[in-house]
Amino acid sequence: MELGVWTTGRRVLFISFYYYHFLGAWKEQGRLTPVYMMFLAFYTTLMAYLGSGPLWNYKETDPNCQAYWWWNLLYFNNFLTAVNQCIPWSWYLANDMQFYVISPLFMDYSFEMANYRIFTDGKFSVIWSVRFDTMTKPYTRMDPYLVGIALAYFLFKRKQNNSGKLSLVKLSIGWVVASVVTLTTVFGIYHQEPDVVTTSFYTAINRSCYACGLAWVIFVCVIGQGGFVNSFLSWKFWIPLSRLTFCAYLVHPLIQTTYFASLRDSIVCSHMTMIMYHFGFLIMSYMAALVVSLLFESPVIRLERLIRNKFTS
Repeated sequence: MELGVWTTGRRVLFISFYYYHFLGAWKEQGRLTPVYMMFLAFYTTLMAYLGSGPLWNYKETDPNCQAYWWWNLLYFNNFLTAVNQCIPWSWYLANDMQFYVISPLFMDYSFEMANYRIFTDGKFSVIWSVRFDTMTKPYTRMDPYLVGIALAYFLFKRKQNNSGKLSLVKLSIGWVVASVVTLTTVFGIYHQEPDVVTTSFYTAINRSCYACGLAWVIFVCVIGQGGFVNSFLSWKFWIPLSRLTFCAYLVHPLIQTTYFASLRDSIVCSHMTMIMYHFGFLIMSYMAALVVSLLFESPVIRLERLIRNKFTS
């Protein structure tokens, strides 16, 4: 009888686990799906009218979105080929949903309880298509997610065991190792021409190593030993920006593409040019994200709250 109750409870738990995450795409996690679908409709029908120029390659409505929009809705669009992509950068959203769906396979039961537009033909297009079709699949992108699951499980067990603070030696070694690993993954091959073996090795482990470095930062902040890093990351200034990150993620490639595809002159590339572009696109992306949030995200949040309160009462 106890086994039957436990099995039934576990089944209910897993149903709720998936059910609420899919609703989470509509609710708790920033109400992703309604904003995502509204942005998809805008991208499909109005993108062609945002700019013009010799490199402008958007004509009328996007046929890929007309044919494959439902792949995006079901978060399986990362399995489309590069030439059939609708909102190519949205492959990450599909990955995130797929990772979540299979994440219970890596969890202990007690833990559960608590196509970018290519304007050239030929070899480059083929290389990009192969790279896109490879890098967007969940089995090539899941290692950082697994690092996150491992960290969450470790923190959970640590809390259960009432583990104390780290010693100064362990804390110092951890910061040094995490800093070296993280910075090496970012700058390790800068100005280098690595051979095939080195490139393959770097490609295979760089994301996992970077995720481990970030995991250390999260770990020390959670256990209360993050120091000024935790204070900086907990700064209230980041709160309103954090609520716009999803919308900024959706709109920033559109802003960049609109600008560069509308250029009628060449660009003199320099460090200063890239810095100006970086902050210009950053500011414009968050301004656009605020508009998108106010027009689409906030009304959905308010409507959801009204409906929930109605049914709750």
